[in-house]
Amino acid sequence: MQPAVGHSARRPKARRRLIYVAFLLGLTSTGSGTARAQWVPTAQEMAMLPPYCAARFNEKSPEFARWRGILGEDFIHVHHYCAGLNFLSRARRQASSQERKDTLSAAVREMDYVLTHARPEFSLRAEILTNRAVALSMLGRDGEAAADLETAIRLNPRFAEAYRALADLQAKLNQKQKALETVTVGLQHVPNDRGLQRRYDELGGKKPYPTPVEATAPATAPERPASPKNMGDQAAAEGQPPAAKEAGDGVADRAVSAGAPTTQAKKTNPWCRFCPDEDAPPPPASSTPPAGSTGPR
Repeated sequence: MQPAVGHSARRPKARRRLIYVAFLLGLTSTGSGTARAQWVPTAQEMAMLPPYCAARFNEKSPEFARWRGILGEDFIHVHHYCAGLNFLSRARRQASSQERKDTLSAAVREMDYVLTHARPEFSLRAEILTNRAVALSMLGRDGEAAADLETAIRLNPRFAEAYRALADLQAKLNQKQKALETVTVGLQHVPNDRGLQRRYDELGGKKPYPTPVEATAPATAPERPASPKNMGDQAAAEGQPPAAKEAGDGVADRAVSAGAPTTQAKKTNPWCRFCPDEDAPPPPASSTPPAGSTGPR
């Protein structure tokens, strides 16, 4: 009888642990059983995700507290976005069209979760919309993708990646004039972005590059919601540690490049979110996954 009692006593503890993991990770039901069961990122995949992803899966780490301070209370939802990014990068490597469709659908649902549950002013919203647009376009839902990108630009007129993605989508749809107009507006707000400059040249734009909006009407420059970059400045003004500011710099403008194809792939597939620009600097190294992190199951 004694062994049975010991075994029974251990079961509630194991069950509580499983419930805690499910609560912590809380992923939505995603696509096929394979996509749902195999979300757990490899060490290589985790390293290619934004650094806040590894931090999100270790609530007791200093990195968790640091990123929560940078991204605010909606950081609690960010693992869904990380899951969506991982699904999106995996889909690019899948040969089976059905498997790729299931994985892309999973990516859309995970990003939907964050867009639904996070506050409207969440600093990553424009970035999430841009990546959801990539998944939607890969599913053949180009109209929805364009709408997401236009919304992203309205939310953050200085997010160069949204202009690039929208111009690439318009070029893919043989809307070259619209693509040039998109790049022109992008350069007015982000004049030094080399990806936008290259697209402007390829689409037949005339030099010099468009005049930045600040040079013509600095007092009426469009407002935008706080991004991790300017949140870092705000954090410094509010007396937060300098580390928080440094970690915030450039997060919203980072292009996640997990499993990035070669430059040649970029040339043959202009609507390629994970293909790096030839003239773009390499992305900053992300943090390594925390010890013991297993990801959602």
